[in-house]
Amino acid sequence: MTSIVDSVLPVASVLEVAFDNGSLGGADWSNRAVVLEALPEPLVAGYPAEGAYVQISDGSGGIAASGWFSVDERNATETHASVAVVWREPLMAVEHTYKSWTGLVRPRDISPVTVSPGAAPAWFGEYVRPIHERAAVERTLQAVRESANTERANHREWVRRLNESACEWADENSLCSEFERFCEQWGLEGRERDFDVEV
Repeated sequence: MTSIVDSVLPVASVLEVAFDNGSLGGADWSNRAVVLEALPEPLVAGYPAEGAYVQISDGSGGIAASGWFSVDERNATETHASVAVVWREPLMAVEHTYKSWTGLVRPRDISPVTVSPGAAPAWFGEYVRPIHERAAVERTLQAVRESANTERANHREWVRRLNESACEWADENSLCSEFERFCEQWGLEGRERDFDVEV
């Protein structure tokens, strides 16, 4: 059975932001940064608190992402929600990369991680806000694309039915060459068809 996570993985977003710790006056500013002393109450019932360290299942036994958790309460229901997961990857002694994964996830596909790198930084809430905004824009664009594709498909089907009805009307009114010329002029299929016959 395909899960919600499975369906969004191909378009899930992964963002990457690099920070130069040395430029902030410390050899490892992220390790010394102020962190959340206690997790707040969950924004959405049934989901972890903001800043909890979790892992997201991909629905097939694998892990889609692990990191500090955030949910977009504007796009959350009891069955699924738009979430972001942020994690830190060290690049050099004075630089770290923060990456994020976003997607639609069911509560049962989220589980806590017993061993974590520590509490989320105090700036975590500000960091994930534009991530949620970008994910919302991507969902809107995807919905617009799907709507446009549906409209195009419906229009093609309407043209096909109109073409068939026109052919039937031409047959009933004994129209021949005039109808074929009209169809050719407007890029429609006339009553004539080409066939290959092997003898």
